[in-house]
Amino acid sequence: LQTLGLETLTLRAERSCENALAVAEFLERGHEKVRTVNYPGLPSSKYHEIAKRQFPNGFGGILTFDLGSKAECFAFIDSLRLIRRATNLNDNKSLILHPASTIYCEYSPVEKEEMNVTDSMLRLSVGIEDVSDIIEDLQIALSVL
Repeated sequence: LQTLGLETLTLRAERSCENALAVAEFLERGHEKVRTVNYPGLPSSKYHEIAKRQFPNGFGGILTFDLGSKAECFAFIDSLRLIRRATNLNDNKSLILHPASTIYCEYSPVEKEEMNVTDSMLRLSVGIEDVSDIIEDLQIALSVL
């Protein structure tokens, strides 16, 4: 299994990067409930030029985006059917979590603010599923808000 995983690693990483860019573009132009999208592959990112130089083969499979509130974040997560709630990164499956109440839960409000971790932020690790399925899942969850 390890050999098989290593043999397909490059293909899976490429697909994850491609999917993440498509998802970030969708979220950025998509819905009035999405306030901001943070992904270095977007031309609107303040890190885009640096990322183009440092990551010529893709901008990674992880992005964050902000909704209106913590309540909206949890309603959104609860409405997802394909994307799973989990803390892993770079899985074959797309995974989402609410950083402020999970991986940053032990930090003070001041520390979270210094790290730009807000109650309205979600982190999405984009997998290798068909990107149209990922976007459809996001569209449905956004329509619930």
